[in-house]
Amino acid sequence: MRYLVAALWISVSILACDDSDPVVGPDNNGEQPVEEEEPRTEEGDQAKLMKMRQEIDALIGDAAGASISDCRSAAIGSKPCGGPWAYIVYSASSTDPTELASRLAEYNALEAEMNALYGYVSDCSIPNMPVLVFRNGRCGTE
Repeated sequence: MRYLVAALWISVSILACDDSDPVVGPDNNGEQPVEEEEPRTEEGDQAKLMKMRQEIDALIGDAAGASISDCRSAAIGSKPCGGPWAYIVYSASSTDPTELASRLAEYNALEAEMNALYGYVSDCSIPNMPVLVFRNGRCGTE
């Protein structure tokens, strides 16, 4: 009889507790449960990539500079075959090169991850490095 009462008490105790209880939760370590992230989708990743590109473009702005010596180019994108999709032009005097490099690294890494995850393909052409020019106080290409 004692075993039946003990078993009943344990069953009622377990049912009274739910997974959100910090003491009796799934890990039983006193931590609050972690909220689950939204499922990753191709559309969501594409939207994130587009937003990142807009932020990069905003960081570069109009590429204003004092001379051609301010003008720089950087690879952007990650083709499934390897290499960048294109090159962007910016001015080192009006854009923080360290910040831009960090943003480009994040952008390129996300696109490379998406290539593998979603099975993207591309031509394996290599874009030409831009020929930089300085016109009307701005960096650009020929």
